[in-house]
Amino acid sequence: MAVKNYYTVLGVNQTDSEDSIKKAYRKLAKKYHPDSNPGDKAAETKMQEIAEAWETLGNEKKRAQYDGELSGSAKQKAFTAGPVKTPSSGRPMTQEDFFNMTRNFNDSLSPEAIKNSVNRKKASGKGPIDTTDFFEKVMGFKI
Repeated sequence: MAVKNYYTVLGVNQTDSEDSIKKAYRKLAKKYHPDSNPGDKAAETKMQEIAEAWETLGNEKKRAQYDGELSGSAKQKAFTAGPVKTPSSGRPMTQEDFFNMTRNFNDSLSPEAIKNSVNRKKASGKGPIDTTDFFEKVMGFKI
């Protein structure tokens, strides 16, 4: 699950100072406060988001912890099933390994690649259903 970006909610950058974040919070809180927008549900929802963002970013310890979660959300939480081992080396797969596997998979499924693969299989005497070459190319190792 992706971490909500409180910096975007407040319209500031992650590198901005505490004072800049406080000013942005106050400006948005004044604009979306329920007293300024009576009966406006959209403003009420926006104010709740702003308050949630400020609760985290306005506290130095919470902000440091949040920054760690935010920077790690894309890298560490992409594959949560546990460590996957590469068949040839036994080492855990890296993001680069997954990228290469995806690139190989996409290259193998292009119309040109499929057409060439079918023509090669017909010429070699293999049936069109044999997926050995496809699997080896996608996975990056021979069976």
